[in-house]
Amino acid sequence: MAVAPHAPDEILKAAEPPLVFCPLGFERRAFMRFGKLPVVTTGPGPAAIRRAFAKRDAWPVRNPRLVILVGLAGALDPGVAVGQAFAVGRVAFDSSAAMRTSLAHRGPALETDAGDSVGPISVVQAETPVLDAESKARLRASTGAQLVDTESRAFATCAEAAGLAWAIVRGVGDGVHDPLPPEVPGFVDGRGETRIGRVLVAIARRPALAAELASLARASRAAMRNASFLADAHACVPAIELCSSRRPLLLFGGSFDPPHERHATLLAGAMRALRAPCALVMPAAVNPLKAALPPADAEARLAMCRAAFAGAPDGLGEIRLSRLEIDRTGPSYTVRTIEEFLDRHPHLDPARDPGAIRFLVGSDAMRGIERWHRWHDLLRLARPAVVVRPPDTRAGVEAFLAEFAGYSGFADAPSWLLDLPPVDLASTEIRAAIARGSRPDGLSDGVWREIAARGLYGFGGDR
Repeated sequence: MAVAPHAPDEILKAAEPPLVFCPLGFERRAFMRFGKLPVVTTGPGPAAIRRAFAKRDAWPVRNPRLVILVGLAGALDPGVAVGQAFAVGRVAFDSSAAMRTSLAHRGPALETDAGDSVGPISVVQAETPVLDAESKARLRASTGAQLVDTESRAFATCAEAAGLAWAIVRGVGDGVHDPLPPEVPGFVDGRGETRIGRVLVAIARRPALAAELASLARASRAAMRNASFLADAHACVPAIELCSSRRPLLLFGGSFDPPHERHATLLAGAMRALRAPCALVMPAAVNPLKAALPPADAEARLAMCRAAFAGAPDGLGEIRLSRLEIDRTGPSYTVRTIEEFLDRHPHLDPARDPGAIRFLVGSDAMRGIERWHRWHDLLRLARPAVVVRPPDTRAGVEAFLAEFAGYSGFADAPSWLLDLPPVDLASTEIRAAIARGSRPDGLSDGVWREIAARGLYGFGGDR
């Protein structure tokens, strides 16, 4: 199906930049030479990773849209060459368990001698550095992984617990048949910094070690250079591509006539509850369930949304303003909107990742969902994110969703209700107050300026 061109979504509030985690000081310095992202040094091993996540208040970016583990790894697969860098697609735990990264596989694919692509690249965490070819072969046989490090599992687990999208980029510092000097593990302290004194003592005891370390350093620099460029490329990935069923894209549609502060706080609360990396505010052209057109025209409502949602609280994901429904002729059917959206963003297709799109809806509208155009198709493509609207109560909405689950075929309906305070959105009362000549509570200064400048809702007219 051909996708008609449309105006690009407008970013109202950008998400904070990605944050890089390097276990070793050498890795951090190499990354800073080539990479452009903020970076912290964690120290080596899983305990150091957990300590770094526990000190989130000290991060240079408090709410990064993506966290990336960047550093060196050893090769377990003969097809992996020293100096290459890979965006890891899978963290292997053992022969039967794994965790997939939040980001779609990017970077060079691994190919077999026959030219067949192997992917996604997987990494396994070892408890201690794997130094010899025999140990690497055993680990490869038991896990099927292509790379080994000492932090990947801890990093993935901590990022998931923190609700953060994550990625792992590893440069290959030692090949499958390259033994590491046995002295190497003792050369790094708990902060990830090199113990120069120990290195010099070890070289004095075994002079041949100097040449081995020089060769390892050259390979490591090349690997980190490539890993740094690949990690930087992740920073260019739009926030919408970080969305998945674990951290869905949130659609917030409606007339927004006018949008008020409760709309903005509702969106912020829903994004936090769902851990959404990106939200789309989408004013409707024509609500098919309402007989009359919106009192304010489309461009005025877009301008008011721009003013209302650009001031959303910090620490959320990216917030965009979409013209998709405004620019489409006819009623603003949500199912058509999501179908068009999926044509542009196929990675969110429910056939690949069920629940990757959620649409924000009040409990009053949810009770009437069967009146919506092709409602069954809609719920197959995207799941509601339901908020209680008075006079509904939480208990009442829970009972309704349980009943709906029993006859609709959507057994997960009870999970659609968000744990947020009840929301009363009263745009009708706001319009009436403006027509009476007063400024109602709940309108941001920016929205009020748009209303005044455009003379909306009877502003400035005869009272």
